[in-house]
Amino acid sequence: MSKSFVDHLQFLPMPSRDGVRQPDGDHRPGGLGLRTLADLLGPLGWTARLEDFGFEKPVAEARITEAYARAIGDAVLSAWDRSRFPVVFSLVNGCALGVVDGFGPRTGVLWFSPRGDYATTSFFRRPKRDRTTLAMMTGRQQRDSMAVKPCKLSGRNVIVIGGQRLDGDESRALDDDGIRVIGPDTLSGLTAAVADTDVDGWYVHIDASVLEPEGVPAADETVENALTPADLVAAIENALGDQPIRCLGLARYDLNRDASGATAKTLAGLLDRTIVLAGGQPDPKARETARAS
Repeated sequence: MSKSFVDHLQFLPMPSRDGVRQPDGDHRPGGLGLRTLADLLGPLGWTARLEDFGFEKPVAEARITEAYARAIGDAVLSAWDRSRFPVVFSLVNGCALGVVDGFGPRTGVLWFSPRGDYATTSFFRRPKRDRTTLAMMTGRQQRDSMAVKPCKLSGRNVIVIGGQRLDGDESRALDDDGIRVIGPDTLSGLTAAVADTDVDGWYVHIDASVLEPEGVPAADETVENALTPADLVAAIENALGDQPIRCLGLARYDLNRDASGATAKTLAGLLDRTIVLAGGQPDPKARETARAS
């Protein structure tokens, strides 16, 4: 993928949870705040184009997951064709399936989350689809029959950062499949883990719950030993260096829970700094005006 971008972004949403699209409230679509975040990023020199997907009818969770995977997979490639950097916003971690389906089996994944999402289904155990996302990426968990071009990643090319809520079974399965887990206290090990991969580009997935709760009160859950946005950005910068970042994902939050606006401000700042790491060049005049104010 040789195309580049300057200051243009493409915002893509996945506003469904458990097979049902969530009400928009004050932040369209479904509380993800695409317009809200675009308005905050505009003065910093970014132009965001918004896209919505119209899956309104409640369907089985597995089917809606694959419908979004198909749409997101096409959309991230289309964004790069138009020299726009894709950012996926989602109520659940399952949005990642579409991204890797689009970019293919040599995609590397930095998975910032307190959860590994490496559960599998069985006759007696049927976790929610969102709890099996990484397992579907590596093929440990079967995808639904609606999957059009399901991509299987090598576990070696997936790195979980956080992992505070991993259970014993997930930890063993992740280790068996070669997925490294880097805890909040061992971020220095991320650089070596990235060096031991074989990829041609990276998807950086950020579950808002991995961040300190004071800055993201709209996140789905709170965890101990959470990361600051500065720590997260520094970890990406140190580990990836000049390696290409193909897409960012922000998941598991709902801005309708946070009347203070703190979450939107935190996420906008995080996006701004991470998109610069991906090679973005915000409009210098807007940037200078923002700094002056």
